[in-house]
Amino acid sequence: MTTTKRFLLIFLSICVFSACNKEQGPNIDSSNCYVSKKNPIKKDTKRIVSVSPQITELLCDLGCYDKLVGRTDFCKYPEKVKNITSIGGINNANLEKIISLKPDLVITSSIFTKKMFIIIEDAHIPIISFKESNKIEGMYNVINMLGKITDKEQQATKLINDCKQQLQHIQQQRDSINQVRHINKKPTVYYVVGYGSGGDFSAGKNTYINEIITLAGGDNIAKDSKVWSFSKETLFKRQPEFIFVRQEDSAQFVNTYPYTNLNAVKKHKVYGIESSLMDIQTPRSIKAIEYISHILSNK
Repeated sequence: MTTTKRFLLIFLSICVFSACNKEQGPNIDSSNCYVSKKNPIKKDTKRIVSVSPQITELLCDLGCYDKLVGRTDFCKYPEKVKNITSIGGINNANLEKIISLKPDLVITSSIFTKKMFIIIEDAHIPIISFKESNKIEGMYNVINMLGKITDKEQQATKLINDCKQQLQHIQQQRDSINQVRHINKKPTVYYVVGYGSGGDFSAGKNTYINEIITLAGGDNIAKDSKVWSFSKETLFKRQPEFIFVRQEDSAQFVNTYPYTNLNAVKKHKVYGIESSLMDIQTPRSIKAIEYISHILSNK
């Protein structure tokens, strides 16, 4: 074989490899999600249906609003997503509606059932379902993965770094205040998920809410609980120094017996907080951490 022919063969091989590589979809780490094996995710994804408020918000954070063609009734942030076609709920999403939107990709949370996953898969639509995480690193993993899927890796890296820098700043401010005040003990915190005649519920150790409280510098009194149910007797026995409750429930909570007898209620240390900041794993969680940290350090 002549040198010229050898050169042409190598050149053509490189071109073929490059073309194949261009068509190849993103490298997915399946340890954090369930991915359809029947329908690989394509490189150029233009039409996405999100069956998760977290995913919808993160896609918008990454600049992918124009790729969204479907979202759930619970996807309300940012405000503009309300203009996108709704496919109903999450674990009861309208599958026919999803299929009719002809998406290149469906992205869901772990609430999406296996049966629903299979139906979408059998419709020859790529689908990925992210596993639930109770750590902020889990959110970073989702952002990183979405960056790869949507070809927004630089934006994803910046978003993650911004979150880490904000968290570092919050911690430095808190440490500075605690040092001046000679505070070494973490203040005890209780987060109200549910209360009243239906029972008391709070966020235990295996929850993202517990992670928010911990990163804010608080000691969650429900941290040893493995379930959401929390006894009223334990709540009164542990007497948290601070109580946080969903904003829409705060006024009623402080006026409901027997919670009116809690020390935190008597000392006016009950604070309302926007529920979406606590419940949805997005960079807005940093606002919740900052708010709680500020309360704990300055009251």
